[in-house]
Amino acid sequence: MTSIRQLAGCIGITGNFSIMHNFFGFFRGRVPPDPTGATVEVSLEQQAERLKDRIYHLNVIAIGVESFTDSEDIEIDYSIFKIRNVYAGVGVGIGRVEHYGVASADAGGLDTPTTEAQLEEITDRWRVANNGIDVFVPLAVSVPSGSGILLGRAPVGGPCEGKDAKGMNGAVTGIWGSEQTARTFAHEVGHYLGLDHRNDSPANLMAQSSVASSIRDSVLLTTGQGNTVKGHCLVKNGC
Repeated sequence: MTSIRQLAGCIGITGNFSIMHNFFGFFRGRVPPDPTGATVEVSLEQQAERLKDRIYHLNVIAIGVESFTDSEDIEIDYSIFKIRNVYAGVGVGIGRVEHYGVASADAGGLDTPTTEAQLEEITDRWRVANNGIDVFVPLAVSVPSGSGILLGRAPVGGPCEGKDAKGMNGAVTGIWGSEQTARTFAHEVGHYLGLDHRNDSPANLMAQSSVASSIRDSVLLTTGQGNTVKGHCLVKNGC
């Protein structure tokens, strides 16, 4: 039987590590609360099984990091918890999750973006030099979209390990409350992995939130969408 240390090594975690922070990827080092009060549980056995599937890694970059409170950190951790469950439904696991931060003093105003061009600039200015998908979380996104606010943005079919596309090189999501943040996080990663909008399927993850039947539960993916995800260059064979 493969040990947890062997699995950790397989996904790029070396040396001494924390099960909750490094292996499960929770920034706070513990499971996040569910916004409904439901019990949140994770399982080493379940995660070991998921790592046998096709897998991808994530880099989560907080922009304006010194102003993030426990509340924002909980939303990020809940997003990590939720995205694992969403993609497991189509046989795709999430391996290593690493956390990074950019201070407001170094952000040049990009911790509070107000235009789509600034969202693209975020992904061009900072890149993590590894084989994970960069997901940027600015402190306060306020980008107009129609009569509302843009929740996030990502390219459809994002770049491979070099992250040197002419357009966006990562995904961006705002902080909107745990349920919306988690759905937007998983939705934008879906775009990066090649998925288009599915507004004719309100229970699908790729339905825009404005037409989703439930922000909490509209996170389904089809077998076909799973196959698309598995074909992306940053999705690799598991452990």
